[in-house]
Amino acid sequence: MNSAVHDPHEQPASRAGDTGQLEFPDLDSVRIALDAGRIGVWLWDIKSNTVRWSGNVDGIPPSTGTFASFQKDIHPEDQPEVMAAIQESLRSGKPYHVHYRLAPRSDGDDRWFEAVASVISGEDGKPARLLGICRDVTDRQKLLRELRVRAKQQETVARLGEHALTETDLQKLFDETASTIAEILDVEFVKILELVPGDAELLLRAGCGWREGLIGTAHESTGRDTHGGYALGGYALASGGPVIILDLKSDTRFDAPALLLEHGINSGVSVPIAGRDGRAYGVLGAHTARRRRFGEYDVAFLSAIATIIAGAIQRRQSDQRHELMIRELRHRSGNLFAQLLALFSQTARNSRNLPELITKYEARVLALANAHRLITEGGWRSTSIADLLRVLLAPYLERVTIAGPEVYLEPDPSFALSSAVHELATNASKYGSLSGVAGRLDVNWTVNRTETGLALALHWSERGGPAPKRARKSGFGSRLIEMVIQRQLNGQVERTFSPKGLDARLILPLTHERWPQPMAQDGEGETAPMASFGQT
Repeated sequence: MNSAVHDPHEQPASRAGDTGQLEFPDLDSVRIALDAGRIGVWLWDIKSNTVRWSGNVDGIPPSTGTFASFQKDIHPEDQPEVMAAIQESLRSGKPYHVHYRLAPRSDGDDRWFEAVASVISGEDGKPARLLGICRDVTDRQKLLRELRVRAKQQETVARLGEHALTETDLQKLFDETASTIAEILDVEFVKILELVPGDAELLLRAGCGWREGLIGTAHESTGRDTHGGYALGGYALASGGPVIILDLKSDTRFDAPALLLEHGINSGVSVPIAGRDGRAYGVLGAHTARRRRFGEYDVAFLSAIATIIAGAIQRRQSDQRHELMIRELRHRSGNLFAQLLALFSQTARNSRNLPELITKYEARVLALANAHRLITEGGWRSTSIADLLRVLLAPYLERVTIAGPEVYLEPDPSFALSSAVHELATNASKYGSLSGVAGRLDVNWTVNRTETGLALALHWSERGGPAPKRARKSGFGSRLIEMVIQRQLNGQVERTFSPKGLDARLILPLTHERWPQPMAQDGEGETAPMASFGQT
């Protein structure tokens, strides 16, 4: 039994179960609801060509005007679509529904509206008015656009990742990657920078937007060889993470590269291309002349592409090592025997007796063996020149100073330099600074850019030993140094004898060992056998 008491004068509320409809609220309630939902109401009287707007939307007051004035409030690029939708609604009598942007504003941010309307016919059955509502959907449109962009970025990462697994031409992959980044991030400039030997410079290996002739030739300093702080590339490498630039000219964290300033670049983002053993391969950057704030999703996208580039480099390096090791199995064994025979023949010719022959020959073979061990233990990778020198000069390290930038040598230059350093050290221990307890040896090196490419300049300075006496006739050791550097590596040897001691300068051409180069075909680029020394 229901004990509720009802007012006899109270009208029963309309319920869905009674009539199927709710009681429609009064107009004041409608206005309150429209204000709360920030929904504007508009009416276009077709005969009088008058458009009335109720307001209710932030920043747009109530107004009355012509249809032409209403049309001017629509973004020029969206006007054709809106007009076409209105005409179709008037023709078919179906509801009108469209999304459009307002006319561009000074701040540059788009403002999106959603409009819905119904056609009201006159007594003659023809369209007389268009009544509808509209609301600001900018936040929703931004979210949808962001989702579309992220989905496209993820699709791009997957596609480039798949391509990186099969593409053997890294330069082709880099070129495609640069153009793809420019399209996805909507930037004018993309750069893929290669960290060159010595770590003092970055080479513009690939990119888009730059003036003709700069790719493959332009360099950006890392700033590591100066006292003025890092340059942008060096800052990105040192930070180990992304560097976002809002205003290049006013940024005080690093020195702005001339390459970017000359192209009028204002904003951008750079990420390191991580390499093996903690050494980066280089830097990937996206830049624009516009003032733009790159978001976390842009950074994540660029970082993912940098990881793909690093993986492609490592994979190609691994492939080249395998190719090289297969070639070495065919060629190195015969070449090595030729080297050993040449060493024996020349050492015997310049030895006075059998004990001297044994001592010299064992030492020279041991120098080759040590270099071979470093290379093979590293999986036939490039060898650190610092590690190589420490092994070769191990008996004298307490009197030797070794200094220079990070430089890694390919196998053939490592073997040649090992022979040259061994001969220099042997001579120093017999006649030079290492022959006495007070003598010192300083070995340092630099990397310089020459007309023919990068070159390693190794400086050998002996001090504190007996005054050097230059022999009238060079021995086999001196000829060996000249041959391995000049003939095998197309380098240079310079020696100066002063009262302070011997100063030698060995110049070796360098390859960009961090980034794989095209492999030579069988029979091309092989090391000249040391048997040729006996012919000089």
